[in-house]
Amino acid sequence: MTVVVHTGGCQCRHIRYQISTDPIVAYCCHCTDCQQQSSSAFGISVWFAQPSFKLTNGRLSFWKTKADSGNEKSCAYCKLCGTRIYHAFTDQQDILSVKGGSLDNRSGINPAGHIWTRSALSWMRDSLVESTSYDTEPEDFEVLIRLFRYSHNQ
Repeated sequence: MTVVVHTGGCQCRHIRYQISTDPIVAYCCHCTDCQQQSSSAFGISVWFAQPSFKLTNGRLSFWKTKADSGNEKSCAYCKLCGTRIYHAFTDQQDILSVKGGSLDNRSGINPAGHIWTRSALSWMRDSLVESTSYDTEPEDFEVLIRLFRYSHNQ
């Protein structure tokens, strides 16, 4: 199996990265943090194994916050343009949640579901598929990971 090298970066192109592994899962998050961070209705998170992430240009800046779940997360961003590149939870140090909009090629990564839909904007809630939507976040992401793998192996 050939692994695709994923590349990406920030809006001003100061930050550039590459990831040399397949994504673990992708999903849309409707929490209030993701809405504010993306300046949109939701954020797209794409999990990758942390060791496969390589910064190829620039220097990331970091800040810490608490997620809606109460978990602490470290947020990596470009200090020049403010683009969020990824976040990492302190209890999942081997996984980076790369922000989908920072990937150069977003077309091949289809989210497997939606989390934190209780915070979703009302006009979004009506279009969400109940079987792949979670009021907060799933206790276990295995269902979404399996759905993601299945949809990407078709």
